[in-house]
Amino acid sequence: MKGRTMNFFIEREALPEVLRVIDEDVLPRYREFPHFVGVVVLQSVRGSRIEVAGISLWDGDLEDSEEIAAELRREIQRVAGTGAARTEYEVIRLELRDGDRGQSG
Repeated sequence: MKGRTMNFFIEREALPEVLRVIDEDVLPRYREFPHFVGVVVLQSVRGSRIEVAGISLWDGDLEDSEEIAAELRREIQRVAGTGAARTEYEVIRLELRDGDRGQSG
């Protein structure tokens, strides 16, 4: 299993637009790939800005989804005026609980 992270800082007022792009454009396209496992998007308030960290999980190669990830980085640059750092990882341990606990819309 592999993971791709994308981290960036954003002004509070730009966050809804970035989340809209993730929800309406990125996730539907990721779901078309059979090896897409899921995604986690985290935020941490840092003064007047928000740090956003996105983690997508894949059961296989990341190459097929790279163009979508590049488009998301371009959209973050457009909306937030900042670049997003990107890193790929091998997942060495993952545990998820069954059920709907902890999920957010």
